[in-house]
Amino acid sequence: MSLPALLHAGVAAAPDEVAFRDARRSLTYGESGIAVEALARWLASRGLRASDRMLIVSENDVATPLLILAAQSLGAWPAPMNARVGPAEFETLRACADPRLVVFAAEGTAAAGLARTQATERYEDRECGELHVAQAAPTIGRPEGSDDVALLLFTSGTTGRAKAVMWTHAGLAELGRVLSVSRATTRGSVVQCAGPLSHIMGVANFAAALQAGATLQLMPRLEVTALAAAIEAGEVTHLSLVPTAYLRLCDHLETTGRTLLGRGLKYISCGGAPLDPTLKARVERLLGLRLVNGYGMTECAPGSRTRADVDVSADCIGWPEAGVEMKIEGGETGELMMRSATRMLGYFGQPGETAAILRDDGWLATGDLARRLPDGSFQLVGRRKEMIIRSGFNVYPAEVETVLNALPGVHQSAVVGRPEADGNEEVIAFVQWLPDATRDVVALQAAAAERLAPYKRPARIVTIDEFPLGPTGKLARRRLLERVPA
Repeated sequence: MSLPALLHAGVAAAPDEVAFRDARRSLTYGESGIAVEALARWLASRGLRASDRMLIVSENDVATPLLILAAQSLGAWPAPMNARVGPAEFETLRACADPRLVVFAAEGTAAAGLARTQATERYEDRECGELHVAQAAPTIGRPEGSDDVALLLFTSGTTGRAKAVMWTHAGLAELGRVLSVSRATTRGSVVQCAGPLSHIMGVANFAAALQAGATLQLMPRLEVTALAAAIEAGEVTHLSLVPTAYLRLCDHLETTGRTLLGRGLKYISCGGAPLDPTLKARVERLLGLRLVNGYGMTECAPGSRTRADVDVSADCIGWPEAGVEMKIEGGETGELMMRSATRMLGYFGQPGETAAILRDDGWLATGDLARRLPDGSFQLVGRRKEMIIRSGFNVYPAEVETVLNALPGVHQSAVVGRPEADGNEEVIAFVQWLPDATRDVVALQAAAAERLAPYKRPARIVTIDEFPLGPTGKLARRRLLERVPA
């Protein structure tokens, strides 16, 4: 089964049901099927063939799933890219994918300027709007054993070097099946997709919606006012956001004095970053549902999830999803390993990087540190690469952040390690204050010292007005150290 096959199944079963919707347009399954066929014919006329890569530079709107499905129906490998990337990142990711075609499908973004300088032709599509296309000559051939590849997703992995994760048709179909069942997604459900389709969370929503014959509601960028209005109007049944997006939504609701209780929402989930307990409690109070915390990664998803009927701590990532195996390697607290039918085939054109995390027996090294709890669930401690070593002790940023976030006046925090000359690491905390807070860093440091072991205490607390975020809304932790005052 493939995503185009799931679309065709939706066309046959319920052609008048809405498949994709954004702020400007709405397409039924029947209309989407026709649009995908027309796009596929045009892409084929531009030379796109099986195993060719097609870079899709787009916003999170109706055009993106249509282009993905059209390329897949030809056996090509679509590689969606967020349209807000700058020229340097664009060139890095283009080289990583080595595409035959680059399709620009976004206006008013950084990529729109790139389209004007690089595209060689323009195509007007009724459903997708204006498309700009640049052709290239690929230099990398199809890797051995990659006949089933359906999609490339970009990730920086554990080294910071760009990688293109190869997802298979079977893996995407299984991803959609597992999530549509666990989230009780059915025909008539409306799955809100604020996470871009260039990210695994967006792809997961896409696959689950197609599997269930549901509606995928796309949002180019998170607009909390519009999102809250849609939920309030009963237009969203399933909501999946990263923690920073939920934080913005809660801030908006509390500022406007509203809640979204009893508004048609049936399922709310979180993923992409550690979940703070204070935020979890706020979300559940304002939305009236238990927040399900999920875990997965670009290379293997889904991983695990908490259960709506079981109360767990905020740092618990729950139990493995159906068909997923998880274990801890390296002691009671160690690296989390995963194995499932939905893991990646590998990194395109990077066999060495693939071998570094993917074992011959199918186990994938996640790079995340976790421990297994007595009830069989897993507790996430942090990223191996983000772990701070202070005086010979391991300091997990999430643990320190949980303490800081619970202190009076703190809106949110982030903790990073800064190398010192002696090989040690200094614990640096960044704090965003609540609007009415006194911003007393000295008092905050004293309060944290009462609750943390000496080696965990931040050596410096830096006030920050706004955290640097990546395209998906996740904290861009690597950029924080640039903001430490001299």
